[in-house]
Amino acid sequence: MTADTTWHKPPASCARTNCGIQVQLDGRRSAKIRGDREHVATGGYTCNKALRLDHYQNGGTRLTSPLRREKDGTFTPLDRDTAISEITARLKTVRDTHGGKSIFYYGGAGQGNHLGGAYSGALLRALGARYRSNALAQEKTGEGWVDAHLTGGHTAGDFEHAEVAVFLGKTPYQSHGVPRARTVLKQIAKDPARTMIVIDPVRTETADLADIHLQLHPGTDAWCPAGILAVLVQEDLVDHTFLATRTTGADTVLEYLKTVHIARCAEVPRLEEELLRTTARRIAAASSVSTYEDLGVQQGPNSTLVPCLNKHGGRRGAPPVDLIVSECCPAETLAARGTIPRPRAQGGMTPYGTGWGCARPRARLRPRSERD
Repeated sequence: MTADTTWHKPPASCARTNCGIQVQLDGRRSAKIRGDREHVATGGYTCNKALRLDHYQNGGTRLTSPLRREKDGTFTPLDRDTAISEITARLKTVRDTHGGKSIFYYGGAGQGNHLGGAYSGALLRALGARYRSNALAQEKTGEGWVDAHLTGGHTAGDFEHAEVAVFLGKTPYQSHGVPRARTVLKQIAKDPARTMIVIDPVRTETADLADIHLQLHPGTDAWCPAGILAVLVQEDLVDHTFLATRTTGADTVLEYLKTVHIARCAEVPRLEEELLRTTARRIAAASSVSTYEDLGVQQGPNSTLVPCLNKHGGRRGAPPVDLIVSECCPAETLAARGTIPRPRAQGGMTPYGTGWGCARPRARLRPRSERD
């Protein structure tokens, strides 16, 4: 088949930043892929995922039709109408026999799965189903639980404009997650008025660009942000006006942080205490701070405590801020925030309607009074 030389502009939906791309087609294959310079967010920048869309779309293990498993374990190809009809009939039988609550929906999360998430609500309502989850629950449950209680929605940093950028267990130079990641990282590194802080036991490409690299011992992540918070409070670097006008219950948190042993928070992760204090002071002095935590801490010890500590730091009241991404959480969470006793986590990170699957903090830092 002759390749189409026209450049088309489809959405690149397999990466978090959804890079703008242009594609030339050869039948159902993407013959050529390049960045779209007219895209308002990415301006021609692409990560490796966007450039390999044809590999994901047409890989050797891709199914070209629905398959029905037979009793002998073999699979029979079906047309889509037949497959949908058989699935519908079986789901209705389960619903009518055992009730909708017996159906558990898994899917519709992460990049490349948008439609499964968008249409799942209608399917669940039709079946009377209550429970759902997705692949994000393997790694993002702790962050989702904290987001639901702290802001009512997921947050995304404005790293292109933030004076201070903090990356915790995250190396955007390789994993991206930030629009125009490598370009933005290099811009921060070259700007003497801005600061990049990396908290990571590994000296990554991102850490090489950082002004401050807190190279802590693996598995001790929680101690580092706890120490930073303690410095902010104990050196009175807190924005009291912001806390008084934008938060509730801050006094309880502040009183607790006054008891945290800063030297111990540096000792356990094997950091220099003065470096920890310098980091906190730089954050406090900034007009704006954006933070990003990822799998480096979310699949390790204290994976719920770390985002709780991280998201309590910084200056989220001054622009640019860590923006709430409302489409990442159930709309009812935002609408009902403050009127329900326990906010729900983002859709699928913990199943709807129950506390099942909710991660709880597995560890905490003890105040001096509780230590020997």
